[in-house]
Amino acid sequence: MSIIDKLLQVMPKGQVSTQTDHLNVDSKDESTLEPVIPLAVVWVDSAEQISDIVKLCNETDTPLTTRGAGSALEGSTIPSANGIVLDVSRMTDIIQFWPDDLQVKVQPGIIYDNLNDYLKSESLFFPPSPGGSGDIATIGGMVSTNASGIYSVKYGGTKDYILELEIVTGDGIIMKIGNRAIKRSSGYNLIDLISGSEGTLAVITAVTLKLAGLPEGRLKTAFKFESENNAAQAVSEICKYGIDVAAIEFLDKKVMEALNLLKDYNLQEVPALFLEFHGSDDVVRSNNEMAASICEELGGSELKLSDGQNPWEIRHYVTDAIKHRKPGYTILRNDVAFPISKLPEMVSYCNALSDEYKIMIHAFGHVGLGLLHALILADKTNEKEWAQAIEMNDLIIKKTLKLQGTISGEHGIGVGHKNLFALEHGNTVTIMQKIKKQFDPQNILNPGKIFDL
Repeated sequence: MSIIDKLLQVMPKGQVSTQTDHLNVDSKDESTLEPVIPLAVVWVDSAEQISDIVKLCNETDTPLTTRGAGSALEGSTIPSANGIVLDVSRMTDIIQFWPDDLQVKVQPGIIYDNLNDYLKSESLFFPPSPGGSGDIATIGGMVSTNASGIYSVKYGGTKDYILELEIVTGDGIIMKIGNRAIKRSSGYNLIDLISGSEGTLAVITAVTLKLAGLPEGRLKTAFKFESENNAAQAVSEICKYGIDVAAIEFLDKKVMEALNLLKDYNLQEVPALFLEFHGSDDVVRSNNEMAASICEELGGSELKLSDGQNPWEIRHYVTDAIKHRKPGYTILRNDVAFPISKLPEMVSYCNALSDEYKIMIHAFGHVGLGLLHALILADKTNEKEWAQAIEMNDLIIKKTLKLQGTISGEHGIGVGHKNLFALEHGNTVTIMQKIKKQFDPQNILNPGKIFDL
């Protein structure tokens, strides 16, 4: 009996599909990597169903890839060959809410923005806003990649908010790890192990998060600079002086050009920093004044936005703007991270590469974390140009590693940057492979992602 026949036996009607349109949708994610058509898509609504499916995959040696919104950017939710997709997008319940403890327990398919809309009534929020994808990113997906975002410079990334996980391991065992205590010194930290594992160790079925209070006041501002290097230097100085900034985003000149082409924002096409401060009126005003003083010392000045323009709404469209700048071209992306002081050097390096190869790079990112997206826009149908773009991408990552940085600050490895993973982690990859086998003895959970066994 095939895996599909077995799935049809154990799953309710309508929760298993082999229809071509369903398979095509789940064959790809938001990366530019090649799609893989799965054998079937299974929509689940409980940990028990997931456990049953994992056990069937073990019996039939069938690869299983978990999927939420499919917004991954490095291929971590692209199915494995001859595998099935476990779709948790229907698992959107808020299981329990403890407003007095600033905690909430949710299913993995709930959308980030939808969760925060619910929490507003108690003046609470889950801070690690995932850049321009808060309206599609699921909490389970954010845990799987340890996502960060525009407010992570002040509040931290996803893993900093996970208290407890319910998971299903690779042999179908339902397991709870962690608890609702804010501080723990009890045993190994398995939560941090699952966070960022990209579905290779377990399927996440429930997440308990700690929350933060909505800030009393917010002040958004923007500064323009004559050069990318000066803007990058301003970030380093703002962080060095300990200014309490909630968000600080860097957009280079090419990004500003692309935004105007997409949305006609009438932005000045110069390098810019978008900032936000949280706190009382006096505190945010004081922090803004200190940041402005640093920017001015580096030749910066206030960037005037048109009436009603929200800098974060503008930031939301950055990737779309780059994507549509050259119709028919493809984005090759990275999300490198490094010590903040190295930001000017990395921005200069990206500009030099773009000039050398005559291929456009757009640089932006959560630079308060030392995290930079250098998106390369190239013609994938031009074999020589695409090969050069791949070479450029690898050079940016290798430069990052020389600066004691990491391949990925928030998107994960997937298959997109698997080729350089060992260059960062060396012989510790062997330890990771052993951990993988403990959680997933038969290597059915998202095999081939991050590294090979």
